[in-house]
Amino acid sequence: MKWEDPPLWPVAVPSIAGFVAACIPHLIEGAPRLLDWELTTPFVILATGITLFILFLAPQPVKGNYEVVIGTIVGMLLAFLPQLAFFVWFVVVVLYWLLESMRVWRKNYPPFRIGTWIGLGAVSGLYIGGLFAHFVL
Repeated sequence: MKWEDPPLWPVAVPSIAGFVAACIPHLIEGAPRLLDWELTTPFVILATGITLFILFLAPQPVKGNYEVVIGTIVGMLLAFLPQLAFFVWFVVVVLYWLLESMRVWRKNYPPFRIGTWIGLGAVSGLYIGGLFAHFVL
C-alpha cells in the first residue's frame, strides 16, 4: 500500500483510541481489571475496537483487509507483551512508531506491515493514555 499524501487516519485513529481506552478504567467506577494490571483491560478493549474498525469502518484499501487485521494484532502483541518484563519498553515502541509514521506513507509496504504500524500506533496511544490517566485522572 502506498499513499500519494500522508494519511491522517492511520496515525490519529489508533493512537486516540489507545489513549481513550487507557483512560476508561480511571473514568468508569468498577471497571474490571484483568490480571490486576491497569493496561490489560484497555488492551483487550483496544484490540477488539481496532479490529472492528479495520474490518468495517476504515477507508479503502484497508477496509476489510484481513492481512491488515492480522498485522495489527501482531503489532499490538509485539508492542504490549514485552512491557510485562521490560519497564521502559514503551519508550522504544513510541519512538519507533513516530519514526515509522514519518516515512511509511512514502513506501509501498505490504498490508501486513501497514497493520503492524497501526498496531504500534494503538499501543503507543495506550501507553501515553496510561501515563496520563495515572498521573492526571
